[in-house]
Amino acid sequence: MSSWPTIPRRLLLALAGAGLAVSPRSAAAASEGSTTAPLGAPSSAIWTEFFKGQRIWAYADRQSLRPGEPLNIMAAGGPGQPVRRARLEVFRVSAPGPTPVWTSDFAEVRYRGATASAAAIGPGWPPTFAAIDTSAWAPGCYYADIVEQTTATRDVKAAFWIVTNPKRSGAVLLRLGTNTYQAYNPWGGHSLYPNDDDENRGLIVSFDRPTPPSFFEYDVFLVGWLESLAASLGGVDYAANFDVHADPTLIERYPLVVTSAHDEYWSGEEFDAFHRRIFKLGRNTAFLGADAAYCQIRYGDLNAGPGAAALGRQLVCYKTASDPVALRAGHADPRRLTTNNFRTDARRPETMLVGSAYQNWFEPASPQRPAYKVARNDLPFFAGTGWNVGDTAAEVVGYEWDNRDPDGDGKRLWDPARSLEPAIDPAAVSVLFRGEPIGEDGRPGVAEATLFRSPAGAQVFNAGAVRWAWGLGKEGFVNPAFQKFNENLIAALSRRS
Repeated sequence: MSSWPTIPRRLLLALAGAGLAVSPRSAAAASEGSTTAPLGAPSSAIWTEFFKGQRIWAYADRQSLRPGEPLNIMAAGGPGQPVRRARLEVFRVSAPGPTPVWTSDFAEVRYRGATASAAAIGPGWPPTFAAIDTSAWAPGCYYADIVEQTTATRDVKAAFWIVTNPKRSGAVLLRLGTNTYQAYNPWGGHSLYPNDDDENRGLIVSFDRPTPPSFFEYDVFLVGWLESLAASLGGVDYAANFDVHADPTLIERYPLVVTSAHDEYWSGEEFDAFHRRIFKLGRNTAFLGADAAYCQIRYGDLNAGPGAAALGRQLVCYKTASDPVALRAGHADPRRLTTNNFRTDARRPETMLVGSAYQNWFEPASPQRPAYKVARNDLPFFAGTGWNVGDTAAEVVGYEWDNRDPDGDGKRLWDPARSLEPAIDPAAVSVLFRGEPIGEDGRPGVAEATLFRSPAGAQVFNAGAVRWAWGLGKEGFVNPAFQKFNENLIAALSRRS
């Protein structure tokens, strides 16, 4: 069994505000396993400063489920941890805060190792909390804390999942970027990073493993804010990336589909579904983050039995390595199948889906707080904000950002001879907010929040900033006028025709 790995610095910094904490705990417990080591180093005390307090680790056996479908939670003590008795406390993300939903009986939690293939197919832990009855759970976003019996020590946000609405009755569907949570997760030995290092990057990662609480860095603020508006909007439903992949019709009937903060990894089928929604069905869509539809993946289910329903428990992504699917494409065009960036060779540039696309990034822990400034204020979404052109809207640009022409060459990532999707008329894409961040490489950038109307009639908004949701709920970033703009935007785009 290999020991559990540390977390790379970029991910660690990105999660620095995610709120993982353990209390109460003794000074001795606070120092347990505080040694750090390189990724994959053979030490039983491999922890980072961020995760050194996590004594019990866990994961759910599915990304999303319908009410009534059973849920299994696998849990294990970290390296060097003793056997403990602990219980699961389940919460739903609500407004103004988490709502307790269910508490388990106490169960034994012991250390379990991870094989060398744990990052790719999971560590193979048995359920600690098995066949949980979810029949009374309302659709929404859920997480679990694990609480020790004797000390009440709480390992927070240990597992996360979505409960979907089988009726699809909401006016708004928020599709969370659950694939991106896993792409950056190196638990078990590797993640899908670094991008250009084929020798050290994994080509497959599993949902069946403990995962950093990425949801709580950005998306929790968007979900909490949407929950506060749910009744007035006519209901908000939730889905994972895989839900849209498995059933592309899922996003067709909702008046508005929203995607979340960091939504980088999509399957080709998901790209097709959103393209159809926007350019064939003319349905409104809002991308409330940045870097959407940047990298193509495909799914696997290596642990599924014959005939079992697919749950999408593995992500495959070759990036700069040669993807063998190009040699086995059959009648399909391999340009639509290979798991590299959608913009590679200009094949399906995300500018021609979203209107703009990823340009650059800076370290999440950087002191930079670039602001979006109002570029125009003549649309109904601006009613009640009091903004004039040039006013500061919110300090939410970064840590990744988008604009209409990321390479700055006027091509907008599109090539008339090679691109598989038609171009959006550049005159149709309007800039509502503009910011000026500085990239990690020292290069000045341009961040743009954009709006366009597709030929089929869809209004498509792209926030162009991963931190957009911070302006809706994160302390120190909340801006009432910014909230008002977003409320107007969501209300207008989700209005049932």
